[in-house]
Amino acid sequence: MAPKLEDVHAKGKRYDWGFDYARPDPKFPTRYIIPPNGKDPFRIMMRGYAAMETEKDNRVYGGLDSDVRYRNANVAEPRFMEAMKFAVPAFTDAEYQAVTGAGFLVASVKNQEMRQGFAAQMLDEVRHTQLEVGLRKYYLKNYHDPAGFDIGQIALGNHPIGTLARASFQPFNTGDPIEVSMCLNIVLETAYTNPLVVALPQVAMLNGDHAMPTSFLSIQSDESRHMANGYGTLMCVVQEPDNIPFLQESLERHFWHQHMSMDTLVGVVSEYYAVNRPWAYKDVWEEWVVDDFVGSYMSRLSSFGLRPPDRLGEVARFVEDMHHSVAIALAAIWPLNFWRIDPMGPADYEWFENHYPGWTARYGGLWDAYRAMSDPSSGRVLMQELPALPPFCQVCHVPCVMPRIDAPETRIFDHEGKRYAVCSEGCEWIFRLNPKIYTGCAGWWERFDGMDLADVILALGYVRPDGKTLMGQPHLNPDRMWTIDDIRRLEYEVKDPLRA
Repeated sequence: MAPKLEDVHAKGKRYDWGFDYARPDPKFPTRYIIPPNGKDPFRIMMRGYAAMETEKDNRVYGGLDSDVRYRNANVAEPRFMEAMKFAVPAFTDAEYQAVTGAGFLVASVKNQEMRQGFAAQMLDEVRHTQLEVGLRKYYLKNYHDPAGFDIGQIALGNHPIGTLARASFQPFNTGDPIEVSMCLNIVLETAYTNPLVVALPQVAMLNGDHAMPTSFLSIQSDESRHMANGYGTLMCVVQEPDNIPFLQESLERHFWHQHMSMDTLVGVVSEYYAVNRPWAYKDVWEEWVVDDFVGSYMSRLSSFGLRPPDRLGEVARFVEDMHHSVAIALAAIWPLNFWRIDPMGPADYEWFENHYPGWTARYGGLWDAYRAMSDPSSGRVLMQELPALPPFCQVCHVPCVMPRIDAPETRIFDHEGKRYAVCSEGCEWIFRLNPKIYTGCAGWWERFDGMDLADVILALGYVRPDGKTLMGQPHLNPDRMWTIDDIRRLEYEVKDPLRA
């Protein structure tokens, strides 16, 4: 008679030993009391895990092979494919940071059952990284305009979107081990992977891209175990009443920070890089984050003393407008992008006005100007028309145009002799919690202050193989694309807005 899984799992987790011959101190100490008992709800055993993941990989790579045969990369809407040039490398950054985060938790949490769950997660995150690299290779080899896909991770590292990704995902593996799990397993994976890895593939399908859903829905099939890791960790530490204030502070911090990055990224891609839109992002956010995470998940924790994030109302207010502001800000600085941005047209205006009343009055004029300057014959770019470049938030690294570009809530202050900008009250609160975390990196504009725009583009490496045509373009027309010579004729000097 075959043994029961529960019995095998119970026996397996006893194969642990004490470290009386060494001191395995975690890289970062914890302020939490961690009881020795915890639960791995999925009771993962490596033999079953390997068989399950092998079957899923076979399905994904088989699906990509079918996409190659049917030439689906060039059936997809070019507007959406351009978004994949920056979105997929950003997701890969998240997966890689999560690999190290899960490993960090294995080494830091002295609870063998929880460690087994995190070990399986670490393998998952390696798999996800490989799937996304495979997806980018598919795009690179099969999409008619591969420029940007060929240098995706390097290009992301040089771009403001890349600093946003690092700021959002590095808390997966730095700091207090319990707060690492709070950021990774609870806030990002429980609250935000459904909009990111379930809802966004729906947009991809409606815009003709079959490869992205094939890869990302396979990734999401692992996320339920990662959510369970977070729930198991949380159920372990809530047993100690002294942990509750720390957990609440951690929830407040990571919920605000992940909202700034995830709501921006998914909102921009799903609405501004789609021709066919199945929903408005604010409705998806309401369903997955408010109803499921706050209404269902968080409500069950109230008996332990945990409450929903205090800034939930502020997040809801920002979700109405923030991605619209970031979308036009990215369009305004298009020469500094490594992807092309299609101007919004009459059908887009109608859709936005129907779902976000007042959109045309706030943003329509800026998109009109962007479209009018999209051809090199205009001799102008939208960033020249701005009174100043927007600084990037020192905490979350989004442009300081939040929540509305016509009514930003930017805060500029001095700290230890240097000037910093943050996008909101929430980010200033996070900065004040521990300024040392956020003062170690220079502002993005600070790196290029005083340089000609053409020289900045060359320094970033955002030119095509001919050495002169820009990767970024303010349209999707291949017949007349901007070159470095067009940009140099502008005689535009980049100025750090915080210097003045």
